[in-house]
Amino acid sequence: MLTLIGIGLLLLAIIPTYILRRRRGVALLLAATISAALGFGIALTPMDRTFVLWGREFAVGGATTILGRSVLVGPMAQTALTFLFLIGAALFLLAWPLESGELYAPIGLGVLGLLAAALVVRPLVYAMLLLELAVALSVLLLRGGVGGARYLTFCILALPGPLVAHWLLDMYALTPDQTGLLYTASLLIGLSFALMLGLVPFHPWVPALARTESPLAVAFIYSAVGGTVWFLLMDYLLTYPWLDRSPYWSSALTILAVGTALIGGLLGTTRRGWGALLGYAVMVDTGMLVLALGRGEAAGLGLERAMMLTRTWGVLTMAAGLAALGVRQESAETGWSPWGAVAAAAGLLSLAGFPPTVGFVSRWGLYRLLFQEQPLMVLALLLASLGPVVGLLRMLPAALRAGVPARRAMTLTDLWLALASLSAVGLGIFPQLLIYR
Repeated sequence: MLTLIGIGLLLLAIIPTYILRRRRGVALLLAATISAALGFGIALTPMDRTFVLWGREFAVGGATTILGRSVLVGPMAQTALTFLFLIGAALFLLAWPLESGELYAPIGLGVLGLLAAALVVRPLVYAMLLLELAVALSVLLLRGGVGGARYLTFCILALPGPLVAHWLLDMYALTPDQTGLLYTASLLIGLSFALMLGLVPFHPWVPALARTESPLAVAFIYSAVGGTVWFLLMDYLLTYPWLDRSPYWSSALTILAVGTALIGGLLGTTRRGWGALLGYAVMVDTGMLVLALGRGEAAGLGLERAMMLTRTWGVLTMAAGLAALGVRQESAETGWSPWGAVAAAAGLLSLAGFPPTVGFVSRWGLYRLLFQEQPLMVLALLLASLGPVVGLLRMLPAALRAGVPARRAMTLTDLWLALASLSAVGLGIFPQLLIYR
């Protein structure tokens, strides 16, 4: 119940941030404060604690019924909500010096509210509907280019799958001897998530989005919306354990994961612009995440969460660097910001799992998990991870030729970029501060 109150306050905060939209810094600081307070509050509050409101006793976690629908806040939802709100706070803080859009704060709060509702509502088919609403609202953060159109199209195509699968599962409950219904439902659910995650061959929206849109708007979609998709996929696996037991599930995940990582790595060696390079690095990392999920065991799910966290750090750091560089998304040209170049490079190296960045920590765990059974696959994944690094080496000369400005005092933007870059490296050297606590 307390979580629902928090989500309601988050949505109500859209009003003051919209009123203050012309005072963009104030609106973004307000949004960041609310989002951070909710994130830390959910993380630090025991879910079994009760409180009294209007003479009635409510539990912080557990199940609640709202408008005939169950709202469940368990350990998985607590982790997901903490992850979501803290990402939102980081994005709002980065947007203060780096994002010029006046509506970033109110639209971002609306998207966060819908995503949070999707993480706690049950049955899961309603979560998918709320997720689609969040996707539609997040498109308003974009400039309206071809990348946003592709992103919205693929996500809309993903919606019928869970709806039909829910109907098939209701039919299976009446006729449990029809096991073919389960196979069809698993195929539809898998296809829907493949579309939303940008797995091969449904990947074209991933690099197109980063190539044509504002870096921080893209980071919002890759991290907040994309992170919610991952958590909902894990919810599906926990709610419907027969998905993991399907004879084709593990093989299909492995093929799609390796294919996505290899294609992202191959395309990452090309020189198609900084934005596209971010998209290709995300493709490689998506393949790694799917492989971890395909392990279907406690170690795999724990590694999945660690990889999601380190992936988000890399995406935010690189997107902030690209925003500071003033990237012209349609070309390889950039302006010059020393700390922007450092942040873009540090973020990309983290996404590629290059030591000693934070991305290497979780990636190394995946390699160790796979090496005992499939050493050749690990070699292929290492080569795929090198693709974005090669692309970075090809892009840097163009940035260096842009020239270095006269020496100046460190600005707030430089401070944000320096903290993000140094953290990406520092947490890679001391990962226990982030992952193992």
